[in-house]
Formats: sequence, structure tokens, C-alpha cells
Amino acid sequence: MFRKAKNDKEPEWDPTFEPLMKVLLGKKGIKTKSASEVGKKKVDYFRGKDFKKFLLEHDTILKKKCSKALDETLEGNIPESDRDIEKLGNELIQRNFCYKAMYKPLNPTSKSDDGSEKKPKKWPDRLGRTPNQSFDCEGFYVITYEGGTGLQHFLLALIIAGVLLACMFPVWPMWAKVGVWYLSVIFLTLYFGVLILRMLIFTMFWVIGFDFWIFPNLNDEYCGFLDSFQPFYSWEKRKDDALMLLVRFASLGIAAVAIQQIAENTSFEDVQDLVKSSYADVLAWGVDKLTALPGSEKQALPSVEELQKEKDLEESEANASQVTADMADEDDDADDTKGAPPKEETQESETSSETSE
Repeated sequence: MFRKAKNDKEPEWDPTFEPLMKVLLGKKGIKTKSASEVGKKKVDYFRGKDFKKFLLEHDTILKKKCSKALDETLEGNIPESDRDIEKLGNELIQRNFCYKAMYKPLNPTSKSDDGSEKKPKKWPDRLGRTPNQSFDCEGFYVITYEGGTGLQHFLLALIIAGVLLACMFPVWPMWAKVGVWYLSVIFLTLYFGVLILRMLIFTMFWVIGFDFWIFPNLNDEYCGFLDSFQPFYSWEKRKDDALMLLVRFASLGIAAVAIQQIAENTSFEDVQDLVKSSYADVLAWGVDKLTALPGSEKQALPSVEELQKEKDLEESEANASQVTADMADEDDDADDTKGAPPKEETQESETSSETSE
């Protein structure tokens, strides 16, 4: 007889310490980086010092979401020392949420230009597992926790659906194609508008001695989508020398002269009309390109302008052929006239022939 399979499947991750790992890797958790592991694929890791800093600064979150882990490890207390941090870190290592690693350069004997040994990197790009797996606040820890697979399957389904929709773009209805074009233009307009606005504002504050950025993390490749818009602004006073002060004042003078010259020759209404007309031309250009694709109604039925051009071309060709035919007839008549004798001479020759007879 076959052995009956168990229905109760044990959880893959320890439910006591899983909330702690979720908090660490959440949106407001510790910073992580990607690196190549020796003999394996790309991995994500965090630093022990960031782990320590996070636990010491977020006692409220730990009490609220990680109370079971604190009860089992620290008797419900908040971590306050390196020893408490190491206890929590060792628990995560023992339960395979992460493991300790160290920097493994491709050329371990490489040195800097002055002959001294290179300083260790703050965020190394190549790691290797260490034999000693005790937690240390100065070490690096590769993340093995993957979380639930439901979200991963959902994201994979969205990717597959997106690829299929992109491949089927030629058979989309026309309203969907035009809608995607309008959304793309609106998104690019907002994006470049924000870039230009933040650069102008930065320049104005830079002239008076401040670094003021709107959305300072907007183009940071290490930030997620929501983190790119946080914080809303950053403010920092500059510490420039006399030369930079001179450059700032010279830039202010050049900008003032340029603005004055532009204001004398161009009004705000002209700029507004130019922007509106250019925007309308871009939208119309995209719609014309989409409606002219193979299989569209516009391609099957030519426009009035195209029909008029074809008619004019046919008329010009017909006129040209008629002119050519008329010229050919005139040439033939001229040749016939040259080859035949004049009428008077013919009559005189006939009269003379009769007299002689």
C-alpha cells in the first residue's frame, strides 16, 4: 500500500521571525544592494551596521510587528546593545533567512596605485560565504528570504500579459492605439516638465547660495518608484569660496541680460501659442502615423488631398501627351509639304507639255 501523504504542510519560513524579516526588507527598512556571489547567481545583501542602526532607531515598529521574536530572543525587551543585536542576527542566520558573507575580489593580490592594499568597499560587488556564521555588526549578509510566492506569481502573470499585449499591438482597436499614444505623450510631458522646473528652481537658489532640489531622488537608480518622490524637497546651504561667488554673480548678470532681451522680442502669449501648436502637432503626427498602419481604414481610403494630387498628376500627364501628339502631327505635315512640288510649278509644267504636243 502507498503511504498516505501529509495534508498539513509545515511553513517554509519560521513564523516567529518572519515578521522581523519583512520589516527589515520593507519600504522603510534597511538598504540592500545586489552583488555577484562566487560560483552562484546574483544575490541581494545588507550590511550589519545598517541592521544595527535600524533596530536601535525603530523600537516602536519592533514592538508592534515583531513582538514574538523579541519575546523569544530578548524576553520582550527592545535591543539596546551590540549583544542584543547579535542575538537577533544569529536567530535569523540559524533559521536560514540570511547567511554571512565577505568580500571576494577577483584578484585578491591587487593593490592601489601607491602600492598599498586597497581599502575594503562599503558595498562590495562580489561576495563569498564565510565558514564562520556568527553575526557580526561589521559583516555582510546575503538575503535568502523570498517571502510568499503568491505575489511573485501575480507579477509574473502581469509580465506575461504585458508581453502578449505588446506583441498583439497591430490588432489592437484604433481607440486603444490612440489612447496609448496620448498617455505616452502626457507622461513624457509631465516627466520632462518636472525635470525642467526642478532645474530652473535649483538654478535660482544656486545663484543666492543654496542647493534646493525638488524630488532629489527622482533619478536615483537605487530607489523604488515611490521612494523616488520622497522627500518632496531637500535644502542645503552652500559653502563656496570667493571664486564660486564671483561665478554665481556673473551667471546672475548673464541670465538677467538674456531674460531682458527675450522679453523685448517675444511676449508670453507668443510662447504660449508656440507650445500649444507644437503640442497639437505632435499629437496629430502620432495619430496620423497610427491610422496609416497596415489594415487601418485610413490606408484603405485615401484622403481628399491625395485624390486631388492624383487627379492633377493625371491631368498634367494627359496634357503633356496631347502636346507631344500635336507636335508630332505638325512635324509630319511639315515633312509632307517639303517633299511635294509647289502647285503653280505643277500647273506650268502641265501647260508646257500640252503646247509641245
